[in-house]
Amino acid sequence: MKDIDKKIAEALHRSHPEVDLGKDPSLAEELITAFRGRNQFTNAMAFILSLVSLGAFGWSAINFYEAEVVRQQLLWGGVCLYCLTFIAFMKVWFWMEMHSNRVLREIKRLELLISSRE
Repeated sequence: MKDIDKKIAEALHRSHPEVDLGKDPSLAEELITAFRGRNQFTNAMAFILSLVSLGAFGWSAINFYEAEVVRQQLLWGGVCLYCLTFIAFMKVWFWMEMHSNRVLREIKRLELLISSRE
């Protein structure tokens, strides 16, 4: 039984040697860990798309206020609304990623607790 516990503890330490499982990371550290792991490309693309959407929101907001016809105002207002909705969706995406990383960290803590009991 002790051999399997040692193997679990060593595997956990090998997987994330730089992470101290005894302390909670800050919000910035959690955001950075969202860009690591198996979904790093997807998360990076989502972050880039949210920045592009923020730029599109600014551009469409300027065009909304410069439009003289109500039809154009409705069009640019719709683009603004779509961009804001997309940005909100991306924020929820990152919060879910950070939450899943937090849950995985807690599971690793529990594994370490179980493996430390002899």
